[in-house]
Amino acid sequence: MIMRYGIAIVNGSTHQKLRAITMKQNFAVICLAVSVLLIITGCSREAKITKLNDIEKFEFYSKGRLDKVLVVGKPRIETSRKDFEDYFSRALEKRATDAVPSYKIIPDIQGLNRESIKEAAVKVQAGAVLATRVVGVDNKTVVMPQRASVDIYTTGRGGTVMMGPFIEGPYEKDVTVVRLETALFETQTEKMLWKATSKILNPDTVKEAIRDFSMAIIKQLQIDGYVR
Repeated sequence: MIMRYGIAIVNGSTHQKLRAITMKQNFAVICLAVSVLLIITGCSREAKITKLNDIEKFEFYSKGRLDKVLVVGKPRIETSRKDFEDYFSRALEKRATDAVPSYKIIPDIQGLNRESIKEAAVKVQAGAVLATRVVGVDNKTVVMPQRASVDIYTTGRGGTVMMGPFIEGPYEKDVTVVRLETALFETQTEKMLWKATSKILNPDTVKEAIRDFSMAIIKQLQIDGYVR
């Protein structure tokens, strides 16, 4: 920097250094803003679009926590069965619970019935059966409540990175609601141990619905003491 007539003149090299410092500062602010945004929006493992209702616990499982489970899914679209049973089984295994997708034993979805499911559970030595079926899909208009969000932006060309909240809603929205029933049975006694009804609100994809629903069900099974 050169002082001339009391005015600071920045030479090229210094200007580049200052610019680099500014870019680093902006990058640091962006990283901080993204971190805060992730905290606000939530990086949690909580279900976002699935709501459980009418949860009932009838019996204690004779072995305490579930050791091995046969996972049965009966969606409206048959091709989604494998995706659901595979994902749910993997999620249970992460909770130290062995799980077997029923399609590996009963490939034809039309062959799913009380007798065939019990035979399959006995065959794979599963102490319990977790069965889920879609009971309906509704298309309706709902009023979305007002909510606060956070936006990240820069002020002007190469300006300061800012993070500001904004409010949106309430507003009407056309949504799809998937209604399901899930039940847990003990293989040997055929007694129902646990059940719940649920709704999945406006899933963007089948994959999202499966992931979010599985998270909600397994979380509740953990709360009720069936899985770790």
